[in-house]
Amino acid sequence: MIRRTILMYHRVAEDPRDPYSLCVSPDRFEAQLRTIMESAELVDLHSLSSTADQGRRPDRRARAQVALTLDDGYADNLLAALPIAEMLGAPMTVYVTTGYLGSSAGYWWDRLALLLDGRDRIDLDVEIGGDRLRVLLTGEAASEYALVALHTRLRQLAVTEIEAALATIAEQLATPMPEPLSARVMSRDEVCALAKSPLVTIGAHTVDHVLLGGRGFAEQLETIRRSKEELETLIGCPVLRFAYPYGDGEAFDPASVEAVRRCGFETACTTLGGRVTRLNDRLRLPRRVVRNWHAGEMQDQLRAWRAV
Repeated sequence: MIRRTILMYHRVAEDPRDPYSLCVSPDRFEAQLRTIMESAELVDLHSLSSTADQGRRPDRRARAQVALTLDDGYADNLLAALPIAEMLGAPMTVYVTTGYLGSSAGYWWDRLALLLDGRDRIDLDVEIGGDRLRVLLTGEAASEYALVALHTRLRQLAVTEIEAALATIAEQLATPMPEPLSARVMSRDEVCALAKSPLVTIGAHTVDHVLLGGRGFAEQLETIRRSKEELETLIGCPVLRFAYPYGDGEAFDPASVEAVRRCGFETACTTLGGRVTRLNDRLRLPRRVVRNWHAGEMQDQLRAWRAV
């Protein structure tokens, strides 16, 4: 059986502030791709999912297949990841959150991390989703623990509620709202530039990166449909790939999958681990999360995942 694995990246960047471990440095990204290419074929997501569907007896001499995906639409996907992908001939799918394109404010989780960064005392009393959250932490790990506690709760909310909570946090910390300049989101022109590469497939990632699971069907359908339509208008071609924001077991539900199906997507990716087989629902594809590993660590991970 040919082994087929989808890898998930977010950012290709050197960023000393990386509390969510989203960054893979450009040097390590290149080393990782070279490591993959030693024992597997780098293919686009459509080819990987299509061949898994065919169900015919595989050629035992065929190499493993690996597809690259990048979530959210950070500017370094164009500025750092694309040159490396083009140098090595590596296809990649980039999932774009349309509502943040060109925004200097960036993603809420990056602003939250900057608000808390470097603080050894945090004293907050914030209303989140109708409940009061009291955070009183001291010591070197104060900002780290506060970030986990706040992010876990904030991601459950609608965007307007998240923004209100962030404003309260900034006020209580007596600091202006920061702009995550090193974690900049692509502009609309940059998405168009990225889409021009024959190696890049643009996918949708909702309008506002909301946690879909548990929300009403109409609300889910609207943010999924709009993101698809906005991207198709922007890049001038069909958008048939989707990724669920956050992607874990809480991030989507049967209503999410049905909304994706109604919008006409051919594939949808989760962050649930595993390899792709003909038994997978193409609207619930598993992926493996990649961290800032050197080549040896990447090889070890590929073996541990049985990806090669």
